[in-house]
Amino acid sequence: MKTTITLYDYIQSELIKKGLNEFVDSEGELVIFEEDHQFIEKIFRYDEDIQQIINFLFFGNGLIDEEYDKHFKKNFLYKFVNRQINRQTIESFKLQLLSTFMSNEDYINRVYTDLDDYVTQKNTSESENTQDNDQTNTSTNTSNNRQAFTDLPQNQVNIDVDNTELDYATDNTITKNKQENEQQTKGNTKGNSHTENKNYNLDELFKSNGLLEQILSVFDSKCFMQVW
Repeated sequence: MKTTITLYDYIQSELIKKGLNEFVDSEGELVIFEEDHQFIEKIFRYDEDIQQIINFLFFGNGLIDEEYDKHFKKNFLYKFVNRQINRQTIESFKLQLLSTFMSNEDYINRVYTDLDDYVTQKNTSESENTQDNDQTNTSTNTSNNRQAFTDLPQNQVNIDVDNTELDYATDNTITKNKQENEQQTKGNTKGNSHTENKNYNLDELFKSNGLLEQILSVFDSKCFMQVW
């Protein structure tokens, strides 16, 4: 005994609201045998009208990736299209559906985006090393040498080394050296490394089989009548 509507009943009602008809087209021509006008064919094609209806059931929520979202909702529709909802009103059903989706949204996203990594047991490691060197060395050397020699008998001899003039010297030698050195070293060292390992294991592939079915079974128990 049918106590609530099926998902197909709801889709059919929404398509009729849009002005679509499985039997007669807008010009009054009989189209009952034309597949393009059959609602079940539209569902199989998952065309734009059907996508809008299903997205409306999910209050516009979906998976991060658009293609993954489309794939998930198509499978949802195909599995439950003839199942009775477990709420008396479509509004209550939508709320239950949304609650179930949001409770499992993160897991569903990870199943779709990371399934290949799980199957291949992918390991990835990345590292980056950066080193900057900036060094300046400055040195200054100054030397002053004074030498005075006289062999004449004089009463006065200039022995002040800060005075470069000797009035009474036979030989006067002055040497002054100044040297400045500056050395600057700059350097930059940067290194990146990326390592990725994959192990293809047939057992892991078998374990991944049926993951989507397990997810849909949660929606089955939460959102649909358990009668056949």
